[in-house]
Amino acid sequence: MKIFGDDSNGYPSLELGGEPQGPADQYLQRQVRSWALLPLFFALLLPWMWVYFAFTYDLPKALPFLALAVTHAGLALIWLGRRRSQRPLTWAGVGCYPLAIALCLLLRNVL
Repeated sequence: MKIFGDDSNGYPSLELGGEPQGPADQYLQRQVRSWALLPLFFALLLPWMWVYFAFTYDLPKALPFLALAVTHAGLALIWLGRRRSQRPLTWAGVGCYPLAIALCLLLRNVL
């Protein structure tokens, strides 16, 4: 499995299998995997907590559901972009998180 197939950057290959890897390559793979899981926290845990608090404390529910939809769409774009090795699609998914924050901040006073 390749993550963004351009090998011209000088970094070791992140392919699974193949040649035996040294400790530095294994460390680099762990770092890549840990950063790849970061969007899961923002897309899954935070919006669902906000929805839970909206129902628990009887707060307006439109913004939590908007944030939930936008962050889950971003997570889907990131997954598709990584699966198809398309950086623009992945960056569009990453851009959904600031978009969700901006929309919620702008619409907070309207709703």
